[in-house]
Amino acid sequence: MASNSVARVQKAPIQVSPDGKGGLDVQIDPNMVRLNAARLLAAGFPMRKVAISMKEHLSPTANEASAVAKLRKWMYYDSTFRDLIYEQAVLRLDLNSPDILDGVRRSARRGRVDAARFALELTGRHVKEESQVTQVNVVLNNIPRPE
Repeated sequence: MASNSVARVQKAPIQVSPDGKGGLDVQIDPNMVRLNAARLLAAGFPMRKVAISMKEHLSPTANEASAVAKLRKWMYYDSTFRDLIYEQAVLRLDLNSPDILDGVRRSARRGRVDAARFALELTGRHVKEESQVTQVNVVLNNIPRPE
């Protein structure tokens, strides 16, 4: 069996450089930057950490201080950004509702009466006593009374 004594050449990494300088110059939509920042904030990450992790997209010079300032400005002065954070938090909560309901089920099985009542109300097997009873009035006009 003959062996090949020629050393293999490693393949050079592929470089894509639209600007011709060796770096990637890709523009990301500003709305996607806002959406991703809102997702991270809705997930509970601190504002400073979100700003530092997204500094390349929030600041033209990738300066941490200006990225923090920009994100803080969005949070405190832009109501549409706050609405976006709220929508992402509600979406996250909605996606976790099977786990929440499973926790209610486990609590109800352990004997928690309030969890059992809530679970039965969700399934329609129990009606709250506090619900209003509608009043029904039957009015009969022009019917002679028996004598």
